[in-house]
Amino acid sequence: MGCNVCRPPATCADLARQEERGWSAATLCHVFWALAVILLAFAGFTVIVVSLRRPSRAADDEPSEATTSTDPGRRIDPEQLRGFVYVGAGALVLLAVAVILMGLFGTRSGRAEGLAVLGFFGYAAYLVAATLVLYVTGRKG
Repeated sequence: MGCNVCRPPATCADLARQEERGWSAATLCHVFWALAVILLAFAGFTVIVVSLRRPSRAADDEPSEATTSTDPGRRIDPEQLRGFVYVGAGALVLLAVAVILMGLFGTRSGRAEGLAVLGFFGYAAYLVAATLVLYVTGRKG
C-alpha cells in the first residue's frame, strides 16, 4: 500500500512485505480508532445529557392559567425519550466495538471507517426519528 504518516520511513518496506502476505498490524495511527472513540464519546454525551435531572417546576404540580395559555402544544415524555437514548447509545457502543474489531482484523479497505461514519449518522437520524415519534404521539398539554 504505502507508508503511513505516523511511522518512520524505515518500516515502510516491512509494511509492504506484510501487506503482500495478506496481513498488516493495526496501530493507533489508523483512523478507525479515532472514529470508534468519537462514537463512544457521542453515546456517552447523549446519555449524560438525558440523565441530568431538571428541577421540577411548579407548573408541573399545579397548572395555572398563565402556563396553560402559554404552553398549549404537545409534550414529549422525558422517560420515553430517555429509554430511546439508552437503547440507541447501547447500540452505538456495540457498533464502536464492531468498528474496532473490523479495523483490527479486517483488510485495510476502509470498511471500518465507513461503518463508523454510517453508524454516527444513523444514530443521529434515530434520535431525530425518536423525538418526532414521541412528539406526534405525545399528549396535549
